[in-house]
Amino acid sequence: MRTWAEIDLDNLEYNINKIKELSHDRDIMAIIKADAYGMGAVTIAKELSKMGVKIFGVSSLEEGIELRNNGITNDILILAGTFNEELEDAERNNLQVTLTDLSQIDYIYENNLLLNVHIKVDTGMGRVGFTVEEGKKAIEMCKNKSINVVGVYSHLSVSDESDEESVSYTKKQLEKFKYFEKLEEIKYIHILNSGGILKFSEIPQSNLVRAGIVMYGVYGEGVIENLKRVFTLKSRILFLKELKEDIDISYGRVGKGYKNELIATITVGYADGFRRELSNKGTVEIHGIPCKIVGKVCMDMLMIKIPEEIKTKVKIGDEVIVMGEDIFEKSKMVGSSIYELFTGLSRRVSRVYLKKGKPHIVNSLIGKL
Repeated sequence: MRTWAEIDLDNLEYNINKIKELSHDRDIMAIIKADAYGMGAVTIAKELSKMGVKIFGVSSLEEGIELRNNGITNDILILAGTFNEELEDAERNNLQVTLTDLSQIDYIYENNLLLNVHIKVDTGMGRVGFTVEEGKKAIEMCKNKSINVVGVYSHLSVSDESDEESVSYTKKQLEKFKYFEKLEEIKYIHILNSGGILKFSEIPQSNLVRAGIVMYGVYGEGVIENLKRVFTLKSRILFLKELKEDIDISYGRVGKGYKNELIATITVGYADGFRRELSNKGTVEIHGIPCKIVGKVCMDMLMIKIPEEIKTKVKIGDEVIVMGEDIFEKSKMVGSSIYELFTGLSRRVSRVYLKKGKPHIVNSLIGKL
């Protein structure tokens, strides 16, 4: 393999158990939208099912159907809303849907659809959902029309921020949601997302938490101290060049190499999801030593300078840690987030799932290896 993401399933299981503990034994909805944040939705869903996770959250109808087509029988909620013309397919595939508009209740009733629905309440995200009063009305309308409400939920917008203003805002959102936590007849009541699990699990009485990126041991503010990192992006050295003279390196001639330096070409580029903003400033790790990227990151390759202390150790084919413990620092360098780096991994990056430190499942462009 040229470039691959290692996903440690033992660490994932450790994190799931820890999230359960942090959440005071609430049930967990695993959020596996966007291909499980780049980790591979089908494989991750199957592994999480073995770990006791009973419900998954996806973004779209297609993501839900993909899981069904691959044998996932757990409850699945479409989080990002559903167009009316998609509701029949949701029913056919036994997918739970999010309601954000009263007119959809009429549509479901008039078309005699048998759906399990979640009522989405906007407590301060400002994206989609009912006001608190509208949410109460929506639940009552569903009861009157014999539509099965299995869930009610909201979303915290700044729960991963630690400043005083953000904490105060999150507490106001939790307070607005309090009414819905008392509805014992509803199976799933949920508001805590990854940041909420880590910082606010003492406050609400909801019976379900939504674990997304936190499952992988990271979230908005970086690596989580009491969880284990699940993800590492790796690549290999393709070519080594000891410079005989000073040269310009890569597109635009912005990289500079000097006589007697050792330059390595690595088989990862921006088409794999390694951001071009890291050109001439990011690092990768070889033999435990940071190596500076020199020149622009190319579509399929990048170049690095090999430090003096490992010049005699490196060879073609050596493994390179492209993103690991430093993923938060890299996200700041590119002015983005860990979420974007994860979900930006391309299809051609093989996913290698580890158990006890050894490959357990390998998914690549050409199928399972």
